[in-house]
Amino acid sequence: MVSSVRSVILTALFLVGLLSMASIALAVPVTIDQVKVNGDVVSPGGTEVRSLDRDNEFDVKVFLTALADADNVQVEVMMRGYDHNDLIEDISDVFDLEEGVTYVKTLHITLPKRMEAQDQYWLRVLVTDRNSDLVQENYVIYVNTDRHDVEIRDVIFSPENEVKAGRALLATVRIKNYGKTDEENIKVSVSIPDLGVSASDYIDELDAGDSISSEELYLRIPMCVETGTYDVKVEAEYDDGDEVTTKTESIRVVQDETCGAKEEKPSEQTEKTFITAPGSQDVVKGTTGAVYPVLITNAGSQAKTYALSVSGVESWGAYRIEPSAVLVVPAGKTETAYVYVTANEDAPEGEAAFFVEVSSGSDKKMLPLTANVVKGEETEAGASSWDKVKRGLEVGLVVLVVLLVILGLIIGFNKLKGDEGSGEEDMSQTYY
Repeated sequence: MVSSVRSVILTALFLVGLLSMASIALAVPVTIDQVKVNGDVVSPGGTEVRSLDRDNEFDVKVFLTALADADNVQVEVMMRGYDHNDLIEDISDVFDLEEGVTYVKTLHITLPKRMEAQDQYWLRVLVTDRNSDLVQENYVIYVNTDRHDVEIRDVIFSPENEVKAGRALLATVRIKNYGKTDEENIKVSVSIPDLGVSASDYIDELDAGDSISSEELYLRIPMCVETGTYDVKVEAEYDDGDEVTTKTESIRVVQDETCGAKEEKPSEQTEKTFITAPGSQDVVKGTTGAVYPVLITNAGSQAKTYALSVSGVESWGAYRIEPSAVLVVPAGKTETAYVYVTANEDAPEGEAAFFVEVSSGSDKKMLPLTANVVKGEETEAGASSWDKVKRGLEVGLVVLVVLLVILGLIIGFNKLKGDEGSGEEDMSQTYY
């Protein structure tokens, strides 16, 4: 009986030994001798923590020695726990092992800018083949970041892809603080160097790890620029001006159709004069009407005199030009004449065309404008309001007259009473 129990125990121990040997035999026959990151040796098992800055690529050299021959072996390095699709990993090509030979495999990993900084990750080094268990070593990496690091994440234009010459382009800049410290007084600038336009804004504060959008930056595209795609330069200046990050976008500009055709061969003076005005406005009958600002830009080298006249309004309304129908515009300057247009009470409703002519010497430019004549909704309300005011004034006047009469009666009564008292006093003195 004892011998039977002893036999069972020995058999069990033999099987356990075989399983242990089988598990050892199933691992890839290799040892990981050393690992270097950018030339520096790192120690496995957390005995040493290596600091690496994110947003950089690093070389990982793996030194391994074959304990036996093996086929179809690969070396892989990875870091897990990063919650984005651009995985942190690399793997070597397939190679064969010969017993006693030391191999060096160089791999590359990039620490993305978006990964969590000031935290620890494991750099895992794996050696695998088709069927055997892997051989693995782990190395502790501390992911660091710069003290000051602001990035321009996005630029949004309005209109989005294309803008017409002479119109406004609005830009909103989205930035993120990837640095360790909070930032203050970040200057955001947007410019189109080829067109000579720019705009800036300040962001008061941006905490570390946070994102923020600037206010809308206003850029006015010059009139009559050539159609084409222009570079838009975006800058974020921070750390008291010591650090600047830039980003280049593009916007397509389309020439305004009102610009004169080149085949007409205009004179030098016409080429250097730019005139803009709103095409259409609502004009309410029986009111003060609408204002059409006419902007005249003299891009020449000398001052010029411009005369303005209006035609086509007399049949349905009236107009006036302020501050004057004659403007003297210095070289390189812009002046504005305001054309006030009113519609008669009996003017037909709908669109009414008229023209503003701007002339300088022998050069003339005719601006076709439109007045959308609409029914006056304020006339009755205005009359009703005036009736109320008039009625209120009449009531006030009556009340004032009544008060004056009452005041006169009081004064007269007091005076009469005073006279009677004086007479009695005189008589008593006479008979005393």
